[in-house]
Amino acid sequence: MVPLSELFLYEAARAQHVKEVIEPLLGKGVMVLCDRFIDATIAYQGFGRKLDLELIKKLNQLAAQGRKPDVTFLLDCPSGLGLKRAVQRNQRQRKTNEERFEREKIQFHHRVRRGYRWIAKKEPQRVKVIDTQEGVDKSFEKIREIVDNLLIAKRRGQRA
Repeated sequence: MVPLSELFLYEAARAQHVKEVIEPLLGKGVMVLCDRFIDATIAYQGFGRKLDLELIKKLNQLAAQGRKPDVTFLLDCPSGLGLKRAVQRNQRQRKTNEERFEREKIQFHHRVRRGYRWIAKKEPQRVKVIDTQEGVDKSFEKIREIVDNLLIAKRRGQRA
């Protein structure tokens, strides 16, 4: 698949998801958690595939209907370690073929990580970087602490 087609498919899926799932839930006052959202497109298609970041920003804005996460957790580790973990996860889940991104060269994964870290540096209030090299338990504790503080602030009517 050519990179531009991949970008359009992700943006189309996002537009549908926002309209059918996210907007109705937010309208009911429900907190919505997403595995990936607009930052993933910047990191993977912008940095990884080297597509124009301004185009991606415009398409993200349109597809997400102006929505941006209140908080994003960047589960960070060196590219090689992240790739190794993804391949192991696929094996545990008995996926016979590696996922498309796992088949990319390590340089692609370095660019994607650089993209995520660039976003985190630009928006440190929103993007919380969690060093996952310390293990699952430590990562979980850090995330839980941040979420607890956000919920406390929300109850008080503040923005964390």
